[in-house]
Amino acid sequence: MRTLLLILAAFTPLFLSAQSKTTQAFAEDHEEGTSFFFYKNTLRMLNQTDSEEFDELIKDIDKMKYFVVEKKGNNIDKDTYSNLVKGYKSEDFEDLMNMRHEGMRVNVYIQEDDGVTTGLVFLMNDESSLSILDIKGSVPLNKLASIITKVREFKP
Repeated sequence: MRTLLLILAAFTPLFLSAQSKTTQAFAEDHEEGTSFFFYKNTLRMLNQTDSEEFDELIKDIDKMKYFVVEKKGNNIDKDTYSNLVKGYKSEDFEDLMNMRHEGMRVNVYIQEDDGVTTGLVFLMNDESSLSILDIKGSVPLNKLASIITKVREFKP
């Protein structure tokens, strides 16, 4: 019995859904894409060099999902992107910023509850792929480019 409980506890994170219904629906519609899930403990384990900067970057992240899908052959177009934005806005995400980073267009959306950031969504669009970084929690706003760079390192 104890072994069964340990096994269930170990695999529970695999059964948790994405933070956003929009991200979850998009990932289900695009099974050919690749997902990475990061939880607070996973993020801490990635900090092999005990970097204080990295610790500061992740300290308020509860979990995040990174999903990437190649555009070629997967019907990813401007309408797909527009529908994603509409979905996030229907979940009370608001525009935070638009930027260009390492050859891609990045739109960042924020979700707040009584002035406290509860979620962030990064839509990262380049010539070949569309990526979504869906974060439950928050990231220091002056470190947004850093989190994008760190997560893009996991791109397949």
